[in-house]
Amino acid sequence: MPDARELVRRVRTRGTQWGVVIFLESFLLGVAVLSGGVTPLLPARAIAAEPPAKTAPAFSLPDLQGKRRALSDYLSAKPILLEFMSPDCPHCREMAPILGRLHTVYADRIQFLSVAFDRSVGRIQAFAAIEKHSWPYLLGTQAVVDAYKLEGVPAFCFIAPDGRLIQYAVGSMPEQELRQHLDALLKAR
Repeated sequence: MPDARELVRRVRTRGTQWGVVIFLESFLLGVAVLSGGVTPLLPARAIAAEPPAKTAPAFSLPDLQGKRRALSDYLSAKPILLEFMSPDCPHCREMAPILGRLHTVYADRIQFLSVAFDRSVGRIQAFAAIEKHSWPYLLGTQAVVDAYKLEGVPAFCFIAPDGRLIQYAVGSMPEQELRQHLDALLKAR
């Protein structure tokens, strides 16, 4: 039986939409838990990964109200925690309350920004509302997946105000570990 990465690669190479890939990833994570015969795409714990670039790749994406927002709109004011997520991703759902708690602590010093992958804006809006996330959510595209070399979600970019990518992590992480990354981001200014 092919592992989850191989199945998702096959789906991606056939030109299927990103939302289907995320659905497949979530489904395969469930299969992995139930059968033990499929390797999950992402570990349950975040791994430090090689940043996709030295400087955060620029993008301009619609927010949940349809207004275009560029990464540059948020740079220079504060460091940025850029999260890539999907409401269907179990690890993303696990991280949501952690991000909410940390936002209350760091909101005045760090800009939280989420890029969400889902076909339904309403589902993303509902997810953000249920989790009481007050920071901007933008709608992800394949161009962003390619620019940031995303292989799964959640993924986190810790970006200095000048656009430098300080750290990059893939997968969920305990609150204390995320707090350490945010503290390091503040020191990197």
